[in-house]
Amino acid sequence: MASLFAHAALPLLASRALALPKSHERRALLAGVLCGCLPDLDVVTYALEIRANEPLGHRGLFHSLLASIVLATVATWFVGRGLDRRGPEHRRVFLFLLFSAASHGVLDALTQGEVGVALFAPFSPVRVASPWKLLPACPVGLTEYLGYFGLLTFANEVLYAAAPVALAVSLLRSRRPELAETEPTPRRVLLASAAWLAVAVGLRVAMPETFAPTVPRVLEPVGTADAGRLEDLPRDGLPENKLVTRLPELERLGLFGRRLEPRAEPWSSTFFPSWYGGEAGRWTEGSVRLGTRTLTGFDPPTEAEARAWLTKAAGGDASAEARLFTLAPTEKVDIAFGKLDFPATRQGLGHSHNGHPRYWSGRCNGVATASLVVPEPFRVVEVVGPSGQKVRFHPNDVKSLLSVAYYTAQDERIVGDFCREVAFDSGRTCSMSPAVLVIALANRIGLARESFLIDALPTIAKQYYAVAAATITLTGTPRAPGTTPRAPALDGKVDRLVDVRIDLVVSSTTLSYAKVNVPDRSAPDGSRYTRVGVVPVPMSYTAELALDRDGELVGGRWTGDPADGPDAIFMGLGGPKLEPDGRLSAATEIPWGFVRALAEKSVEEGPTTPRLDLATCATCR
Repeated sequence: MASLFAHAALPLLASRALALPKSHERRALLAGVLCGCLPDLDVVTYALEIRANEPLGHRGLFHSLLASIVLATVATWFVGRGLDRRGPEHRRVFLFLLFSAASHGVLDALTQGEVGVALFAPFSPVRVASPWKLLPACPVGLTEYLGYFGLLTFANEVLYAAAPVALAVSLLRSRRPELAETEPTPRRVLLASAAWLAVAVGLRVAMPETFAPTVPRVLEPVGTADAGRLEDLPRDGLPENKLVTRLPELERLGLFGRRLEPRAEPWSSTFFPSWYGGEAGRWTEGSVRLGTRTLTGFDPPTEAEARAWLTKAAGGDASAEARLFTLAPTEKVDIAFGKLDFPATRQGLGHSHNGHPRYWSGRCNGVATASLVVPEPFRVVEVVGPSGQKVRFHPNDVKSLLSVAYYTAQDERIVGDFCREVAFDSGRTCSMSPAVLVIALANRIGLARESFLIDALPTIAKQYYAVAAATITLTGTPRAPGTTPRAPALDGKVDRLVDVRIDLVVSSTTLSYAKVNVPDRSAPDGSRYTRVGVVPVPMSYTAELALDRDGELVGGRWTGDPADGPDAIFMGLGGPKLEPDGRLSAATEIPWGFVRALAEKSVEEGPTTPRLDLATCATCR
């Protein structure tokens, strides 16, 4: 999105083109700045676990033209007091405020971004994004916004937004006879405009990585760290334990134009955001309370509080039992093992960078990996500690602990490097090769029937999803490469190009806590919750694949808008990585045997609430 500077500057600059009433000018200018900036208040929807692609999400309804009309109407009612409601001055104030509000959504649609703007909501859910991007977006988060890239964003907005609007307003004012003595002549404005155009075009051409939202893509070879190395893909489950990498053979095996699905279906989940405390956050309290605790600090219960709850719960106090049930997953682990100094919880809070985590930080790769190898927990499990203390684990508590367990695997395969670049167009270098992605999908899912994770964001931010289905479609026949730009490493190697569309259905790891907390009313004991299953997130990419004379896939480039692909493929193999004493490497205060036993209990189908007694569970410690 464009910065607040740009959204505030446009109304101030445009106001010079209108004869706002002198008696109301200051308040109209202040209202114009507010109208230009207020739509971005919808970023609070992230804290309410509303995603950007939902109707009420960021750049959704509140960025629409209808919302602009409503906002301008309300603002004019306050600003225009004392003016004739049917007079020209009142109309000019309304038009100015309408421009101020509507300019926000239009400018965002001209800014590089992952999703467009719902300009026509609620009448149309379509997100509008201009095919020609005027402005780059400040990458990633607040740290970058307040640093070097924030200054670069400011420079781009001055050059491409503020300057042309200022010139256009000056040209309009120069043609008004009553302003002839104070304004430059039209000729001078046009000369200034020509100078601006030369500077803008020159900087965009000479310094595209600084003064352009995106950089043109070229054909890149497979086999580099960023593109992905084919030797990192497992061979088990493949014919003769070999990858199929030639286009004719992939076609012969019928891997194009049909839906490819893994043998086991993943399940969807939240990613247990560090912003909300991760596994040490009391997720049942809701996102607003969790966000507040992030700002004010998370603390585990005191030993006295925990003992009081346990004593009251043992005596049948329903409120104490309910309080224990709403504690964080790690708090329950600590209580179950009788560790009332809460070491697992303190370790979890340390992982979450208490107070200032990045907004994407969490356990998405862990929970997505777990969803591929562990059945989805859906039962409440009553855990009895060594001293007889009882604490009930919600199925989402079990998922949280599984996300920690599988966060670090014994064998981690990364195909395509992690993105470490902060840039306006990090997707240019951080996107993995489309050829490698096609080979991975066709071989691992199409032939071996095994899924893997993708990091969908080619930035330093991370969001991992398990692939639930894939369709690879050749949208043309192989053709001569012609003058298609390519990296020097592909000189003399590219014989043909072929267009491809890759449609993925990935399993969401961004669900709200409310969506994973739906009781199954058919269970009389209240121990069952509705399985989430796969909540599909569709993703679609287009690309050109480069073939050599034998039809081998040797490279490619992304061609969509934006022309980006996933950052990397991730595979966590061999189970959780463990310390010598059997505790999780990702959380050394939590025994893997306990998490495994808890997960097994949480999928039992018996008529009574599953129970795990730590006094008799030899593998739980």
